[in-house]
Amino acid sequence: MTRTLPPLAFVRYINAVPDTNNLTVRFIDQLEYVPQTFVNVAFRAMGQGGYQGVEAGDQRLRVFTHDPALNSNTSGSGAVTAQIADTTFTFVAGQYYTMLHLGFARAGQTPAARVILINDALPTANTQVSIRAIHAALGTANVDIFNTATNTTTLVGATPAFANVAFQAVSPYANLAVGQFSAQIAATGTTVSLAAAAAPAGVAGTTTADPIAGATVAGSVLTAIAFPPSVVGSPAAASAARSVVWFSDRQPPRTTSP
Repeated sequence: MTRTLPPLAFVRYINAVPDTNNLTVRFIDQLEYVPQTFVNVAFRAMGQGGYQGVEAGDQRLRVFTHDPALNSNTSGSGAVTAQIADTTFTFVAGQYYTMLHLGFARAGQTPAARVILINDALPTANTQVSIRAIHAALGTANVDIFNTATNTTTLVGATPAFANVAFQAVSPYANLAVGQFSAQIAATGTTVSLAAAAAPAGVAGTTTADPIAGATVAGSVLTAIAFPPSVVGSPAAASAARSVVWFSDRQPPRTTSP
């Protein structure tokens, strides 16, 4: 029997929760045409496979963790799975989305963990590199985000690429000339770098291998996300400071024949 695909949107999941273990996303209303690979997603990481197809319309999902510091069963025999999110999102066919998980998982901490849905309005293809930034650094006030040559380039006298970005805000895309660059964040109006990361260089395409997105490959689309440090004593990946991590939103045009 031939199956007909329903209208699909495309979604990815990124874990910015700093006080828990790896997280797993389960779409609970149906098994077909929903992502199945957002499993054991580490802090500051993206679910396996990046964007995954999801049937357009309303979809309910829950997020779980396996963390002895969060919950334990009454028999004292170890950890149990804890649910830290239950929400429903509406997906529009043909659109791309990022589900960004923010906040604290542990009871009594504010703000509580929640998943926000970002509509990734990807820019049109061009001969430059398109970048944007997302402020997910819980506990950090508004930031200026700079595009610099290296991680250690001084910010004194520099103009932010994205100014006064609030927590959980998403900048618009900006186009840059092809060439290696970094992102640095600083408290709004200051020039003290709080975190920095070089964009991935990428790999140019050939007639036998398609290109990989990066700062040196035209047509790449990238997002830099500012993350908080993990909470001391939590099972999240050790991180004593804020960090910036780059993610690929769209690969450059193919160079191989279909």
